[in-house]
Amino acid sequence: MNEKIIDTFKKNLTGLRKRYGCTSKQLSELIGCDSSYISKVEKGRLVPSLDKLIAIANFFEIDFVDLFKD
Repeated sequence: MNEKIIDTFKKNLTGLRKRYGCTSKQLSELIGCDSSYISKVEKGRLVPSLDKLIAIANFFEIDFVDLFKD
């Protein structure tokens, strides 16, 4: 993935998670992942699969492409 897209995604994910008052551990568990999954994604150490992107978007009730918009 393009670095700018990844940075935008990480910023959007962190912002949404904080707006919902959810820790990275809680969100990881809510989408069925290891407790450190979201933390790794937000730090850029892991790129989520399509099914995890969809699970994240569904949790926030948004279209998954919105996770990548400036």
